[in-house]
Order: sequence, then structure tokens, then C-alpha cells
Amino acid sequence: MDFEARGKLWDAMDKEGLLIKVEDHVNRVPRSQRGGEIVEPLVSTQWFVKMKSLAEKAIGRVRDGDIVIELQRFEKVYFKWLEYIRDGCVSRQLWWGHRIPVWYVEEHSGEYIVARSDEEAA
Repeated sequence: MDFEARGKLWDAMDKEGLLIKVEDHVNRVPRSQRGGEIVEPLVSTQWFVKMKSLAEKAIGRVRDGDIVIELQRFEKVYFKWLEYIRDGCVSRQLWWGHRIPVWYVEEHSGEYIVARSDEEAA
């Protein structure tokens, strides 16, 4: 771990007047079972699905009568849930190895294409 870099970061923040306060506190730091090294989370890109257009289509299908909710009392719950739905983070719902349909233009460039197939992405 680069604890030297952390110290430099704190010094830079203090120099710029960005520190509000420094307090000692007890923290459970996860450590590797084998070697005892500190285990830190790896921040990764999160992928979201825009839900508004999907929800609008689902609401329209029920309102038009294409889809029927058998128990009428649940229609209100259905509409309220879809009217207030927020974008969904799919990257946290995926099991390991499941692929999101995203193709990177160049490695580490930050550019990507979302498509249904290799051909469509090309």
C-alpha cells in the first residue's frame, strides 16, 4: 500500500485549507487471511439503465388494456412504482462473467459503444 501517497494527499489538502477537522477513530481494516495485507475495495465503472422510457411503455400498455393486472387494487401500486422509478444500476446486479453489451473503442480511452451485437458495434 502506498501510505506515503496518503500522507502527501493530507498535507496538500491541509496546505489548500480543505481540511475541516482531523479526528482519531477506531476502524476495522480488512486484511488478507494469508499474508495480512490490507484489502481495499477496487472502484470500478458502474453501468445504469435509464428507466423512464421503459416505465412509460409499461404504463401505456396497462392503460391501453394490452396488459391486464388481474387484481385491480394492484394497478395503483403498479402505476405509482413505475411513475417514481429511478435509473437502475445493472453492474451491481450482474453475476461474475455476465457481459454488458458495451464495446470499448480503445482500451483506457474512456470511449465506448453500446450495441446489441459485434456487427452493430462495428
